Amino acid sequence: MPTRSPAPEFEGGGGWIGVGAPLTLARLRGKAVLVYFWSPSSAECQRLVEDLRPVEALFADELVVVGVHSPRFPAEGDLEGAAAAVAALAIGHPVVHDPELALWEAYGARQWPTVVLVGPTGDIAGTVAGEDSGAVLEKAVTEVLERHVAADGRVRRRLVRVDRVLPPDGPLAFPGKVACSPDGRLLAVADTAHDRVLVCSLDGVVLEAHTGFLRPQGVRFDLDGVVVCDTLADRLVRTNGEVLADAIVSPWDVVSDGRSWVVAEAGGHRLLRVRPGELRTRLIAGTGAEGTADGPAEKAVLAQPSGVTCTPEGVAFVDAGGSALRLVEEDRRGATVSTLVGDRRFECGDTDGPSDVARLQFPLGVVAHPRIPGGPVYVADTYNDALRVWEDGRLRTLAVRGLRRPGGLDLLPDGRLVVADTGNHRIVVVDPATASVTPVDMDETWVHGTDGPPVRLAPGQSLALDVAIALVDEDLDRSTAGGGPPVEVVVTSRPAGLLASGPLRVRLTAAVGTVEVTGGSPGAGYLLVEVTARTVGVAGPGRRVQRRRHVLEVDPAPS
Repeated sequence: MPTRSPAPEFEGGGGWIGVGAPLTLARLRGKAVLVYFWSPSSAECQRLVEDLRPVEALFADELVVVGVHSPRFPAEGDLEGAAAAVAALAIGHPVVHDPELALWEAYGARQWPTVVLVGPTGDIAGTVAGEDSGAVLEKAVTEVLERHVAADGRVRRRLVRVDRVLPPDGPLAFPGKVACSPDGRLLAVADTAHDRVLVCSLDGVVLEAHTGFLRPQGVRFDLDGVVVCDTLADRLVRTNGEVLADAIVSPWDVVSDGRSWVVAEAGGHRLLRVRPGELRTRLIAGTGAEGTADGPAEKAVLAQPSGVTCTPEGVAFVDAGGSALRLVEEDRRGATVSTLVGDRRFECGDTDGPSDVARLQFPLGVVAHPRIPGGPVYVADTYNDALRVWEDGRLRTLAVRGLRRPGGLDLLPDGRLVVADTGNHRIVVVDPATASVTPVDMDETWVHGTDGPPVRLAPGQSLALDVAIALVDEDLDRSTAGGGPPVEVVVTSRPAGLLASGPLRVRLTAAVGTVEVTGGSPGAGYLLVEVTARTVGVAGPGRRVQRRRHVLEVDPAPS
């Protein structure tokens, strides 16, 4: 594998990300350079980026890592999209965009990822194609540096300054997947680039924030919380910490078929089944090879399955790598995989029509109603920035505008779609009938609030709500300089129409009191109570805030 040929210069690229001026191998002479060719649409490449982090940290003085963004799909060809992919993966080293695959050809790359190690003298020391582990890379870099030190006696240690590309400030960063609770009142959001999962109301009130994940993707509600595809940790877990199965190579989506969990194993090119309590997986479809061959499920070949849903006909899934919509059907003779939309030659596009002409481009999400035979199957056609519908043997495009790289979607009970608009860092609700798009305004103010008892009212009915704020070694500041009574209570509802008078703001003179709320329009949501007190203590003036959430239901005939 090792060679001694000079490494090609970084010429012919389409721009650099993270550095102010283009890098050259001549400039980097005296340091080891690890060049890797990657595509954001490759699950194997995303895993390699994680494997590189400890290697890069270990050899911070002696090694420069350079990523070469090499498009697999037409939509990956622009520099802006490449920079977004760098931000999404939190890549902290220089990246050169290679839209024409000029560097790819010069280095002889043939698959994603390909890693080329260049020694301090500028010669290629070795090439590895396909995903590799950090331990192997660490060993290779160590050997190259040791050979150079033995021959030359020194390694250049001047660092390359990199400006990190960061996602915009906001509550979400590249959210990959979203799911709704059975009653449609709650959403689970994979806040992928923040490595966490949020649970919020349909109006965006964040009720729970769960951390400790590594690039989470698929999420689904169950009776014990939320089931999460902890994608780069290779496991299926609940938000309560319970591990349902591990050793799953980049699980990207999950759905319940009523008896077990069906997992799309993107990195392993398989569909797997996880039964409660078994802590292991069973094969549904796929050989582990990458492709789009149909037939008996155990012999079928899949291409990075990344979205999965249950239909009356079977399990539908999207093969992102093959730009395909496919179906697993079971009968007494066994399970069979067929392709509804897609081409065995990995051809992609954005064409509507019947199966033989319809095309997708790297779809990541799919959802269907599990109990409506022949009903619509909605697809997040990620690289076409579109929502597509497969129905009655034809693919069509919803007239939705403004989406950017939608990664996942789910169905609300009323037939609307909730969509992870990944590239726009938001969750939106889409009405398929009108193509209207309504953003979900994420509000993390209440994530650390306490839960109060449920409140149920009839329209026009009033209720005295107890409020209080705890004081610790302090008193209320009753000075006239404070501008009125020292305690302020603000009561709001989500949706806003659940309260007859809208938001309520009341001033109190004591730390304990009551406020009166009145039921508005029928519906269900949350009553939010924020109590703020001006205080004075040993340390001087202060401010104390307490927040409380109530489940609120306005019913014409409350019990």
